[in-house]
Amino acid sequence: MVGKTVSHYRVVEKLGSGGMGVVYKAEDLRLGRYLALKFLPPHVATDPQVIERFQREARATSALNHPHICTIYGIDQADEGPFIAMELLEGQTLAKRIGGKPVPLPDLLEYAAQMANALEAAHARGIVHRDIKPANVFLTEGNRVKILDFGLAKLVRRERLDFSRTMTVGPDENVSTISGTALGTVAYMSPEQARGQEVDHRSDLFSFGVVLYEMATGRLPFGGNTPATVYDALLNQSPPSVTQLNPEVPAELQNIIAIALEKDREMRYQTAADMRAALQRLRRGDSGTGQAVAAAFLPASGKQWKHKAAFVTGGLGLLALAAVLLLRTERDTNPLPASGRFTQLTEGAGEELFPSLSADGRILVYTARLDGNWDIFIQRVGGKNALNLTRDSSADDTTPVFSPDGEKIAFRSDRDGGGIFVMGATGESLRRLTGEGYNPSWSPTGREIVYSTEQVIRPEARSGARGQLWIVSVDTAEKRRLPTPNDAVQPHWSPHGKRIAYWAADAAGIRDIWTVPAQGGQPAPVTKDTALDWNPVWSPDGRLLYYASDRSGTMNFWRVRVDESSGSVDGEPEPATTPSRDSGNLSFSSKGDRFVYAQRMVLSNIYKVTLDPVAGRVASPEAAITNGTRLDVFPNLSPDGEWLVFSSFGIREDIFVVKAGGTGLRQLTEDEHRDRSPSWSPDGKRIAFHSNRGGNYEIWTIHPDGSGLEQKTHTGHSAFNPVWSPDGKWLSYRTADDAYLMDLDWPWKDQPPLALPRFSGSGWEPSMWSRDGKYLAGTRRQPNGVRAGVVVHSPGSDAVEGLSEIGLRPVWLSDNRRLVFNHEGVLYLLDRASKQYRQLHAAPFGTISGFGVAPDDRTVYYTRANAEADIWMFSPP
Repeated sequence: MVGKTVSHYRVVEKLGSGGMGVVYKAEDLRLGRYLALKFLPPHVATDPQVIERFQREARATSALNHPHICTIYGIDQADEGPFIAMELLEGQTLAKRIGGKPVPLPDLLEYAAQMANALEAAHARGIVHRDIKPANVFLTEGNRVKILDFGLAKLVRRERLDFSRTMTVGPDENVSTISGTALGTVAYMSPEQARGQEVDHRSDLFSFGVVLYEMATGRLPFGGNTPATVYDALLNQSPPSVTQLNPEVPAELQNIIAIALEKDREMRYQTAADMRAALQRLRRGDSGTGQAVAAAFLPASGKQWKHKAAFVTGGLGLLALAAVLLLRTERDTNPLPASGRFTQLTEGAGEELFPSLSADGRILVYTARLDGNWDIFIQRVGGKNALNLTRDSSADDTTPVFSPDGEKIAFRSDRDGGGIFVMGATGESLRRLTGEGYNPSWSPTGREIVYSTEQVIRPEARSGARGQLWIVSVDTAEKRRLPTPNDAVQPHWSPHGKRIAYWAADAAGIRDIWTVPAQGGQPAPVTKDTALDWNPVWSPDGRLLYYASDRSGTMNFWRVRVDESSGSVDGEPEPATTPSRDSGNLSFSSKGDRFVYAQRMVLSNIYKVTLDPVAGRVASPEAAITNGTRLDVFPNLSPDGEWLVFSSFGIREDIFVVKAGGTGLRQLTEDEHRDRSPSWSPDGKRIAFHSNRGGNYEIWTIHPDGSGLEQKTHTGHSAFNPVWSPDGKWLSYRTADDAYLMDLDWPWKDQPPLALPRFSGSGWEPSMWSRDGKYLAGTRRQPNGVRAGVVVHSPGSDAVEGLSEIGLRPVWLSDNRRLVFNHEGVLYLLDRASKQYRQLHAAPFGTISGFGVAPDDRTVYYTRANAEADIWMFSPP
C-alpha cells in the first residue's frame, strides 16, 4: 500500500493497525496536507457487517466537531476497499502512556477532564462510543486528548456475548474484537454490555471509570487470563480500592472511580457532565473535604512523614498540650443522658414504629398499621388519644419526621406512585416533594431534606444494598445527588449541617455506619466490624453519634464520639442500653435530655396446615412444629417429606433440621457466620445455603448430619438463595443484580457465569423449579429494589413471563401449573395458565413469611411471625 495513490491521496507510511482497521499516513494531493487514512483490514474487508460498522464510524464521528474527538474529513471507496480520511495525530496512545504504571495525578486529571468533555459532547448528540479504552484515547504532543474509533457507536441495538469467538482481554489494541456479538474489549466493558443487554451513555461512563482506575494504579480493576475469568470479575467482584494500590491517590478520586464502576447503571454518574464536574472540583481542590489536590501528595505514613510530624509536635509542644487539655475539658462537659426513667407511650395492637419527637419533647408522631395500611399518628407525650393524620389515604404512609421548628412533617408515602411528602404538623397543606425516596431527614435549617432511594424497615431484611442519597430543596423541589461509593440508607443530618450519617450493607452483608460531608466528599467510616449496625442518629450537640447494634447479643443502642467536621472517630463505642431486647428508631428532643424509640418483640416459629390440593383450600387448623424464642424462618422440606431444614436468627444465624412432626431438632452450623436460606438437594444428600463464612456471601453445601461443608460459588462479590434443579445438575442463585445458573458437574473455575434473562429490564430472584424441570419461578426485583411479582422462566429461552404484580417466593404444586406465593403475610394460590390468583391461607395470628409445600401437595409448612412494637421514652427523673 505504501507509495500507492488512492483516490487523491498518496500513501506515505503505515502508522498502525487495530481491530477495526489499518491506518496509513497519506498526503492529500488536492489540498497539500498530510492526514490519516483508515482502511479495513484485509481479512474482514468483505464482511458486510464489518463494512457497515466501519462506515458507521465515519458517519457518527463526522457529526461531532469537538477539540477532543478525532476529526473526520470524509469517507470514500477504492479498489482496496472503503476508507476514512481523518485527522493526522502525532503522539502516543494513552495505553502506551500508562505502560503498566500509574499516571502522575496532575496529568491524570488533565486527561480525565478532556475525556469527560468529549463524552459529554458525544452523548449530547445521542452517540454512545461503546469501546472506551486507553488504546482508543490518543495524546498529542501538546498533551491534548483525542478520542478515536467511534466505529462501535450505536443508538439502539441488542447484541449477545459469545465465548466461542475471539475477544480482547486486556489493553492490547492489535487483538480483534468479536464480530457480530458483544463488541468492545471485555476488561473495559460495562456489565450490561458484557451481558449483551441494551446499552446507553452510562455504559461509556463505566468504561471511563475503568480507564481512570488504570491511570491511577497502572493495572486493570477486573483482571484475568481468559475472557471467562475477566467476565466473572466484571460482573461479580469488586476491585481493590485505588487508594490501596496507590496511596498517593486522593480519596476524592477513589470516590469518583467507585461511583463510575457501579455495576448497576442507576447508581453510577448519570451524565458525563456530572462526572466532569466532580473531576473539575477535584482539580481545583474543593471537592468537598476542603483538601487541595496538592495535599494528596503528602504521605499518610512512612518514616519521612513520621519525622515531619515529630518535628511539628516538638516545635509546638506547649501549644499542642494546651489544645489537648482544652479539648479534653470540652469533651468532659459534653452532655450525656443521665439517670432517668423509661415510660411506655403507646400500647396498641401490632407495631408502632418510626417515632419522631418534637424539639420541645412534648409531641410525638409515629407510624402504625390500622385498617390494612400504615398511617401517621400524632400524640401528646403522656396522652393516649392519637390522631390519624393520613386517614384520608389508603396508601401506606410511613417514617414521619418533624421539621426543626416543629411546623412541618416530612414522610414517605406510597400514594400516586410514592415519594417524599411534606405536610403541616396537624396534617394540613400536603404536597409532594419527590417521586421516590424513603427515611427522610431534615437539614438543621429546615430548607432541605436528605433521603435514600431504598427503604429500611428492618436492617436484616434488606436484600438490595444499592441505596443512593439525594438532597431535595423544600421550597423548590430541586434535587441533587450526594454521591457515596456504594450503598447508603437511612440518612440523618448532623445538627450543625456539616455531615450526614447513614448506614450501608456491603457484598458480604456487613452493615456499618458511615458519615459523609453534606456538600459532597469522601465518606468516613464510623464502624467496621461484623456487628449489625444501623439507625444512626446524631446527638443534638453534634458530638456523639448514636446507632442501633447487635454487638452485645441483643439489638440495642450504642454511641461513639464523631467529629462533625471531619468525620473522624474518637474512642471506642460505648453502650447506651435500654431495657429491651430489640430497640430501634431513635429520636431526640432538641436539648437531648429525652429521647423516644421503638421497642420491638418478635416471635417466629414454623407451623403446618393440611392442604386439599384438588379444591385448593386449607383443610385443617395450623399446628406448631417449633417453639421457643428463636426466630425460625424459611423451612424447606426434604424430598422424602421426613425432615425440615430451616435457618434460625438469634444471637447468631445458623442452620437447623427437625423432623416434619416436630421432633429430633438438630443444629448443623454453630459459629459467628450468617447462614441463610437452606435448600435440600433432590437426592436428599446435601443442603445448599448462602453464608458469609468466606467473607462475602457465597453458596455452600453441607450434609444433613453436619459434615462435608463445601463452598460451591466463588464470585468474590455475592451469591444468595440457592435453588436446586429437579435433576440435581444445576443450582440457580442470585447476586445483587441478576439471576444465574451454575453447572454442578463442572468446577467453578471452569465455567463462566450463566446469566438468566431479565424481566422488563430488572432482575429477579429464583425460588423453585417446577417438578418437571420446565420452569423456574421467582420474584421480580423492581428497579427501586422492591421485591414484588411472580415471574416464570423456561431455562434455555430468552423470555421471563410475568404472572402477577404481587407475591414473594412462589412455590410450585406437583401439577406444574399452580403455584403458591406469599403476599403481605398471606398465602395465595396462582394458576400459571390463567394468571388468576385467590387467597389460600392467612395465619390466625401474625403473618406468614417463608414456606414450603410437601411433595404430595397435602401439607404446607410456613414461618408465622408475631411482632409487637411500642414507643417508649427516656426522660429525666
